[in-house]
Amino acid sequence: MLRLCIWLVLCLLSGGALIFHALQQQHEQLSIDFRILHREITVKLSQHETILALLSINSDPAAIQQQFPQILTWKPLTRTEAEHALLPAGQATYWLRSQHVGLLIDLNKLLLELPQIQNFHHVSLNWQNTPLIELGGAWQTDYWQWHKKLTNTLQPFELVASGIPNWTRLPWLLLLLSALTWAVIVYFVSQYHLHKRQRNIAVLREHFAELTRLNAMGEITTGIVHELNQPLTAILSYNQAALRLLDQQQLDQIPALLDAAVIQIKRISSLLLQFRQKLAHQPIEWQTVNLTKIWQRVTLLLENEIHNGKVKIINRLPETLPNLLTEPVWIEQILHNIVINAIQAQQHHLAGYSWVAIDATASEQGITLRITDGGPGLSEQALQQVFMPFFTTRSEGLGLGMALTETLVQRLYGSIKVENIAGQGACFTLFFPFNAQRA
Repeated sequence: MLRLCIWLVLCLLSGGALIFHALQQQHEQLSIDFRILHREITVKLSQHETILALLSINSDPAAIQQQFPQILTWKPLTRTEAEHALLPAGQATYWLRSQHVGLLIDLNKLLLELPQIQNFHHVSLNWQNTPLIELGGAWQTDYWQWHKKLTNTLQPFELVASGIPNWTRLPWLLLLLSALTWAVIVYFVSQYHLHKRQRNIAVLREHFAELTRLNAMGEITTGIVHELNQPLTAILSYNQAALRLLDQQQLDQIPALLDAAVIQIKRISSLLLQFRQKLAHQPIEWQTVNLTKIWQRVTLLLENEIHNGKVKIINRLPETLPNLLTEPVWIEQILHNIVINAIQAQQHHLAGYSWVAIDATASEQGITLRITDGGPGLSEQALQQVFMPFFTTRSEGLGLGMALTETLVQRLYGSIKVENIAGQGACFTLFFPFNAQRA
């Protein structure tokens, strides 16, 4: 009788362990599917916003619908209709609007083509706590649930999903065999599942790493195009001025222009080298950096913009400011992007009223920089979205400068924030730690 009781207890323990392990694997797999589903929906919604930004009256509706079947139609909008960027249209459709054009999007066509949908018992896409579309069975509060907001600017949906255990996938055969040889079966099954899970995770990690690398290459390529535009424009300006002076036989002024062009070319070389290091996943080359010299170099690179805009540069950096161990090209890019934005924000000012100032304080942890300007400041929307990719207040801007700036600051383990100062303009506050190399 005692052996029978021990056998029953051991069978219950081993059977319970196998059931728990199997259910845990189902939950983890559904969690992975949910993350993939979230990423796929985010990408598709981002395509809608890109199409909306590029759409024109001359666009071919048939070509757009052939490539993106979830876009049912599009139409020009009046100013009154364009007040709201998103408007539900019923039956799992909604209008996505810009200032001039609206897209009618069918969520059924968008979601049903995603294979991960079939793995969940219930899936819904909510806007303002109201479901726009619900797929699968009825909502069950006693099963697994996942919630996550989408990061799209114009389509701030929330993805909600629930799952139920698949009881047919439990190891019933192993449970029966464990009644005879429970110790051996439990050991080998546990080892088998452990190695299988590790292999699956390794494959998934490799897949995600490749996708991340491809996305990073696209972001870096776009960023390098943005960063190269200003120095190339400056080189063209210097060379054209040198040619005019050469025609006028004013040879004494030409060397200074050529030196300025060389500085810009070296900047391009540094940016391309940085681009190559990112693609090769090379580590950061930490160097001792003097912020005063970096600031002087930035003002030299922006000499044309400063002169044309009649901008006064105010340098309040203390002479006793300690050096930083950091990446000098990144620091230069960060300051360059902030200053060029400050200059452009004051381009409509009268001569003599534009200025950009920098000051710094050092603490035991690091150095805090404050860059202020005499511009109109940022709007409430801009204060919230200034670091978001592709957000810009200028019609000719790409909206990548400040997004890249935040990325570089974070890679240096620093922080950046922006605020408006009453009676002045915008103020960017940056913090760079002394021990970033060990962070």
